[in-house]
Amino acid sequence: MPIKISLTQFITFKSKVSTSARINYLRTQVKGSDYSPAIDYWRPLRTKIKQFAKGEITENQLQSFASSVPENKRKNYVKDTRNFLYFVQGYSPDFFEVKKASWNFGDQLIISATPELGVKNINGKNYLLKNFYTVKKTDSKLIKRNILPSLTLMQFANQDSIKQGAVPAILNLQNGKLITASPSDLLDPIELEVDAQQIIDIWNRI
Repeated sequence: MPIKISLTQFITFKSKVSTSARINYLRTQVKGSDYSPAIDYWRPLRTKIKQFAKGEITENQLQSFASSVPENKRKNYVKDTRNFLYFVQGYSPDFFEVKKASWNFGDQLIISATPELGVKNINGKNYLLKNFYTVKKTDSKLIKRNILPSLTLMQFANQDSIKQGAVPAILNLQNGKLITASPSDLLDPIELEVDAQQIIDIWNRI
């Protein structure tokens, strides 16, 4: 039975600043925690942003939703919504549907690589966009260097769209910055396989 993790979990794993932090994350938040929509902190906001992208709700309705959630979520929802809308205002995007995708490491690990949104900017450039929702933590640092494995993974897993000129991108909703990579920036596949093997090795020991 292969290990299955989400793209968000892979990004979070790579953002951890130490091996001990990565071990603790896999132990307490991934392997030791069964997924349930009821306890998915960000799921309501992800759903609303997808509704916005489909034209089902307006910017004002999205902002009102973020301001109306329970107090334990409100500050983070308002911040991430504000940063997402800054991105929208800056890129003036049209949104399009994306296909499901995953990256497999042999028969041992499957990482979901489905973008959250397809985005075409005002200049006609297509992006396969993953919104990264997270609360800032002292044991994590989200910078381009540790985002490159995730962009590389998205590149490999979404080849049909990549061949049509789409660019993998991660929108860091901590600060509203869009992170992309040119083909020359992307990692050697061996580096991605080393990351995958580390996940498997830690998983089998915890």
